[in-house]
Amino acid sequence: MIDIYTRILPREERGKQQFIDAAEYLVSQGVKVVATTLDKKANSSLSLYVKEVNQMLKDDNVPLKIVEGMEVTADRAFVATYHGREAMLTSNERYILLTVPDQEEPDYLEQFLYEIQLKEIVPIISQPECHPYFLEYKNGLYKLVKKGAIIQLSSDSIIGKNGKRAKKAAMQFLEHNLAHVIASGVSVENYKEHSLRQAYDVIAKEKGAETAQLLRKNAESIFNGQGVQILPPERIKKTKFLGIF
Repeated sequence: MIDIYTRILPREERGKQQFIDAAEYLVSQGVKVVATTLDKKANSSLSLYVKEVNQMLKDDNVPLKIVEGMEVTADRAFVATYHGREAMLTSNERYILLTVPDQEEPDYLEQFLYEIQLKEIVPIISQPECHPYFLEYKNGLYKLVKKGAIIQLSSDSIIGKNGKRAKKAAMQFLEHNLAHVIASGVSVENYKEHSLRQAYDVIAKEKGAETAQLLRKNAESIFNGQGVQILPPERIKKTKFLGIF
């Protein structure tokens, strides 16, 4: 398996053994590659750090590969000042992970998505099934998918760990082709709660093995810098209450 969103890097020297323990645990769960992301604040040392920890894994004979990801907190302030900080989004990476703060209603994202796609960067919106706006206004996600966004669900949501409402939304998004990849978001502190394998099992059982396989392939495509498979998105119809409305 490939996990496209983690925070698995040790944060300090004394955390390196914990990192090795975490890497060994992920391997035991069937994970072969993880992308590690940090909120993108010109952290020029991340590439060197990733290289260092990969060598550490090699020295300890742990068959896990760490790759560098790219994450941005896409709040209104960032988007408003984006033109002055375009260098942040001109890396060699094809994909960028966008985290939308809970307090934001992300209607402001549409123009931003258009502009970064002009630079051949594909936006991935992370965990909308946990966001108050998308829980209340699910077709807001439909609009962003139509604008070219890729949607990443949390594996914790799939297994119900983030609550019934998040799981229901995640399953609705999958059913209506509004989600394209899943990831764990696991950190070096909570690695034993890694739920990606469980999530694929749940999806295979509830939505079919083909859906689970498509999500796996999309994670591989993102890792390889290739295009993901996107099925035609569908609007989510509001459920009628006792047939009255």
